[in-house]
Amino acid sequence: MLRTPVKTLNTKICLIEPMTSKFVFYGMILSLFAILNTTQIFAIESEEIKAAEKIKNNPVMMQILKKIEQSKKILAEIQEGKKIQSQQNKAIQEARNIANARLNEEIDRMNRDNEPFTSQSAFAKFVSKKPIGIQGIYLSMFNYQQDKIKSAQSAKDRILAGGGKAKDAWDAYYKNSATSRVQMISLNKDFNVKYANADATTQQVFDSKGKIPRTD
Repeated sequence: MLRTPVKTLNTKICLIEPMTSKFVFYGMILSLFAILNTTQIFAIESEEIKAAEKIKNNPVMMQILKKIEQSKKILAEIQEGKKIQSQQNKAIQEARNIANARLNEEIDRMNRDNEPFTSQSAFAKFVSKKPIGIQGIYLSMFNYQQDKIKSAQSAKDRILAGGGKAKDAWDAYYKNSATSRVQMISLNKDFNVKYANADATTQQVFDSKGKIPRTD
């Protein structure tokens, strides 16, 4: 009865021994990999240390590294400066936009307040007292003159914008805004025909000076 347990124990021992051998083998493999990896790391670190020592012992390389570090610092300062400048420009532009908006609002308000006193309003009030049949003549003459003034203003602005002299600009303004007597008479003829039902043939009787030529 004592032999049976002994055989069983021997069998278990025999089964455990191969498994133990496998674990030992795998452990040795892992240890080998760890040793190789550690050796590689030490080799890389050793090379880096040697390279660093060579650079430190080389004045030219150290000067280059110093210049690189200075360049990095300068670049960082420039980028920071640009960032600050961009923020300042943005704030300035926002302030300008607000100021322009307020100015435009003030100009609109002033225009509304002064509208009854503008040249257009004053002239319209003057024309309203004239006979209806000839009001169109007055208004057309006024509008013609206003267009001449706008054209003269544009001519003056173009000369100034192009770097021209102020005298030349004002000379152009006066030239473009002026209306000669002959032009006024011609316009008067046309507007009389258009608005006052004047006879075109009759209007042609008047000369360039607005007079009827003598026949005697």
